Amino acid sequence: MRLFRLLAIAGLFLTVAAWASADSWKFIVTGDDRSGKGRPEDHNGVNTVILAEIAKAMIAEKPKLVLMSGDLINGPKSDAEMESQLATWLEVMKPVYDAGIKVYNIRGNHEMHVPHPEDVWTKMFSGPYAMPSNGPQGEVGMSFTVSYGGALIVGLDEFQSKDIHINQAWLDGVLKNKTEKHLFVFSHKMAFRSGNHDDGLETNPPARDALIKSLIAAGGRTAFFGHDHLYDHKAFTAPGDPASRTLHQFVIGTAGAPLVHGNDDPGNNGDWKVQKISHIEDKYGYAVVEIDGSKVTITFKARTAPGVFEPADSFSYTVQAR
Repeated sequence: MRLFRLLAIAGLFLTVAAWASADSWKFIVTGDDRSGKGRPEDHNGVNTVILAEIAKAMIAEKPKLVLMSGDLINGPKSDAEMESQLATWLEVMKPVYDAGIKVYNIRGNHEMHVPHPEDVWTKMFSGPYAMPSNGPQGEVGMSFTVSYGGALIVGLDEFQSKDIHINQAWLDGVLKNKTEKHLFVFSHKMAFRSGNHDDGLETNPPARDALIKSLIAAGGRTAFFGHDHLYDHKAFTAPGDPASRTLHQFVIGTAGAPLVHGNDDPGNNGDWKVQKISHIEDKYGYAVVEIDGSKVTITFKARTAPGVFEPADSFSYTVQAR
């Protein structure tokens, strides 16, 4: 009888522990692993050396999901070349897929140089590599949502026309029906300048502002981007808004593309209050996003030696009840 009680108590503790950890999980964000010019680590449009190191590190992190924010390949001129380069990318990332980790990709500008970019993208990311098919008409497999572990994740394609923008009407409908506690959005070109490129969403301030305000209104605290090959963390608050309505932008274009240096030009920020929090250059890496109940911790891990990635920046916040 005593043994039975001990086993019952042990089982209760195990059950409570399982409940306590049920909403504790992590995902990884990075992007821009394309090749450069004349580098020995590049092969067929991909920095295969750095991406392979990051893929191995991803598996060791044991995330549930991986988000890749575009510029997976260097940008070929023909459909056949794009297929070949994406095949190389899939080959390097195959260990991540084989580990049972879901990988979600959105397009960057370097996936847009061929005659039929949408057709090639959907062909190569099909079957076990397919993106969710819940996006808006004309963007299926390019814009999409994922619901997991109390979080709504939204991938936003910016390249449906020559001017850079996202499908705000579709996003508004998605956010209106949101029931998840957490909201994470990722796209390619940044909303606010991070130091190098000046061709992001700031080129259309009304559309940029509509995007950011919709995320804040839906309880979002973060947005992830690539495009600049560096790590940059800034916070943006609208005039008169409290700190609880601040959006944090993370630019993490550090998966292998040629690293760049930023500058101090703030870009077109309108009347947003801008706070520069962290800026790291000359480092490849990825961000780990850890969800523990209402708490979120984002840690950028930078490459310090071949195959070695160590924490270089960290930020935490707690989602408040809405």
